[in-house]
Amino acid sequence: MQYDLVILGAGPGGYVAAIRAAQLGARVSIIEKELVGGTCLNWGCIPTKAMYKSARLFEQIRQADHFGLSCTGAVAHLDKIISRNQKIVRELRQGVERLFRRHRVNLLFGEGRLRRHNEIEVTSSEHPPQQVCGRRIIIATGSEPKVLQILPWDNQRVFNTRSILELRQLPRSLFIIGGGVSGCEFAQIFRALGCEVHLSKRSREPIKSLDGDLNRALVRSLKKRRIILHLGDPPVAGRYTESGVEVTLQSGKAVCTEAVLVTVGRMPVSTGLGFRKVGLTLKNGFLPVDEHCQTNIPGIYAIGDVVGEHLLAHYASHQGIVAVEHALGNGKAVVDKHAVPAAIYTDPEIATVGLTSRQCQELGISYRQGNFPFRALGKAHALGEIDGFVKVIAAEEDGCILGVHIIGPEAGSLIGECTLALKQGATVEDVARTIHAHPTLNEAVWEAAEDVRGLAIHKLDLKL
Repeated sequence: MQYDLVILGAGPGGYVAAIRAAQLGARVSIIEKELVGGTCLNWGCIPTKAMYKSARLFEQIRQADHFGLSCTGAVAHLDKIISRNQKIVRELRQGVERLFRRHRVNLLFGEGRLRRHNEIEVTSSEHPPQQVCGRRIIIATGSEPKVLQILPWDNQRVFNTRSILELRQLPRSLFIIGGGVSGCEFAQIFRALGCEVHLSKRSREPIKSLDGDLNRALVRSLKKRRIILHLGDPPVAGRYTESGVEVTLQSGKAVCTEAVLVTVGRMPVSTGLGFRKVGLTLKNGFLPVDEHCQTNIPGIYAIGDVVGEHLLAHYASHQGIVAVEHALGNGKAVVDKHAVPAAIYTDPEIATVGLTSRQCQELGISYRQGNFPFRALGKAHALGEIDGFVKVIAAEEDGCILGVHIIGPEAGSLIGECTLALKQGATVEDVARTIHAHPTLNEAVWEAAEDVRGLAIHKLDLKL
């Protein structure tokens, strides 16, 4: 059967693309080598956030006295936490498969390999090789964890971000190599569950892409939770010991822990899939694309992590919709690279969209900025979550919002308003003159926008 669209990979980019294409009347086939939902649903965004909820709740139970409550004898059971994670993931994955059936998307399980510009061969132990042909192809093969050569994971004592989610017994101590978003999230999760945690990063900043003010606040938060930081002191050697793993740092310091988690980044899944054979251009393993997500070969598109622009599930989904619409004839469908939000589930949460102060300086953009601390909000006090702030960056000339950076309660939800403002070219005055309900955390966005103009109502001289 000839399909209008064949998609290689059923992660958050691929499966969204498949459903949108079917909604638009296309005949669609999607090929997945492992589990529908990809890394995000099965081993990334969803299970880690479920684990984050368990860890935060456990931490809050131990702080119940602050709310006038008495809770004693709380115990964290990692095996039950992981079982809950897996149940959530299973239900969501089955939901995606039901969506495929509802929209008549043909789902094939197996290893897909490009044979020609319009043909993918699918091999599986369950059936003979199949040739799947489509007028257009979308590559959505994603990424996978990078290996640390000095200490390859064995998934017994040295883990990656996938295998750590199968751990059933809490280690007494954990060394996280790499920091970054995943490293910081896991550091706080395991620390909240009672584990001694070390965190090492090559740079002095835990998450290099963050605005400087947020990174400084994150460091304070990590230290407050007694996470032992080795920033700017990366590992140079590692070895297994009788009781766990010994990591030697660049400074010469040796640290022994029961387990190690490696979070040194991700690499594209693009090797051995026939990309070069059909003439696709690769750059460091990634597939460069244009504003429509089209590769150098007309009719072949690529989306998500394999493109290497933003390794974010929601960006992959956005690219998937753009690629489908363009492939089906909408020449005006283009990717929005301007307003791409990101949420990081540390405690406090972090969310960001647009330019940082440093980026504005590097680009020679004149800007003003304002900020507002959550501790000045009544709602934050009621929640018992007063750490953090909202920072708004706006163009000096016309007040158009250039970036918003949040560290504090519900940051991931608060960034939605800011992303819309950035996308629509709103000014700080537009946000300031929008009525924000009281008492809410959103008031911090309003007050930070007002602070850009020097007109914040409730701002005291509080240290951010």
